[in-house]
Amino acid sequence: MNSIATYLSRNPLYIVMLAIAGITLAVVACLLLLGRGETGKASDGKEAGKPELTPRQKKANDIVNVRDIDENFLYTREDGYLIGYLRIGNLNIELLSTEELEIKTQRLAMSFEGDRKNFDYFTLPSQVNLDPNKDFLKRIHQETEDIGRRKGINLMLQEMTRLSTSGENFEHQHFIKLWCKIGTNIKDTQNELRVRLNEFKERYVQAGIPCEILKDREIIKMCNLFSNPQQAPFTGGNISRYENFTIIKDRGNP
Repeated sequence: MNSIATYLSRNPLYIVMLAIAGITLAVVACLLLLGRGETGKASDGKEAGKPELTPRQKKANDIVNVRDIDENFLYTREDGYLIGYLRIGNLNIELLSTEELEIKTQRLAMSFEGDRKNFDYFTLPSQVNLDPNKDFLKRIHQETEDIGRRKGINLMLQEMTRLSTSGENFEHQHFIKLWCKIGTNIKDTQNELRVRLNEFKERYVQAGIPCEILKDREIIKMCNLFSNPQQAPFTGGNISRYENFTIIKDRGNP
């Protein structure tokens, strides 16, 4: 050891080289430690020791891909799409002759001949609110003195009561979904989608099939059909159009 110290004291250049090597090794070690910490954070998806949230712990706002519903459009939050919906009205085809049904089918099919864009067609079960019908029949029953007519109204009331209590008062609503990717100018995207919504509506109307473009309140009701079809038809009244949005505040906020 004394010989090495004596040798180094006579050659100070080696001392400088050893010091530089030591500093370099220290810097490399620090960079490796920092890189390992960042890699672990990225791969684990955790922040400063906070555990990753499970799907059951996430907020409802994080799961639903809806940023806003305004006028005739639904705005998505994550992928930046503008969505519009149409509802196709009821048509009893059993009352149509074979010729009338063929004419409607051909007319509607020909109207789609030049349309090559995608759209979705889906149906949702919805509970029918029979309370207004029962109230109307009760009022007519009280105003009617004819025995035969009163008996017929009683039978209708009994049938409505049976449907309400048995859970059979459901109908299928038919919807069409159209969408556009929001571009640099959101007004142009709105106009483009509005034109396509009106084109679809006109196709069905010309074929003699009722069709309407859903507004914000009706879009909210349609969304409720996915999770709560029994209560969706009863949503109404002059209250906020956001009445059915479950807003969960972040922790720590007042």
